[in-house]
Amino acid sequence: MSATRRLTVVGDLAGDYVVDEELPDGRLVIRPDPYPAVLTPRTGRALSAEEFAEFLAAHGSQMLPPDGEG
Repeated sequence: MSATRRLTVVGDLAGDYVVDEELPDGRLVIRPDPYPAVLTPRTGRALSAEEFAEFLAAHGSQMLPPDGEG
C-alpha cells in the first residue's frame, strides 16, 4: 500500500488536495483533502538532544499537571 500523496494548490482553487491518480500523460486526478493539515508550517528547527535535556532540566517540573496526576 502506498502512502497518500497530498498537495497544496494556490490560486482560484486554493486548498489542500489528495492525489487520487496520476494519468499516463502526467495529469493528476485530485480531490479536496478530507483531513487537511490543522497546523500551519512554522519556521525554526527541532531541538537537539542536548538542548531538549537542558529545557527539561529548566522547565520539566512545570510540565506536569498541577494536581500531581502525572
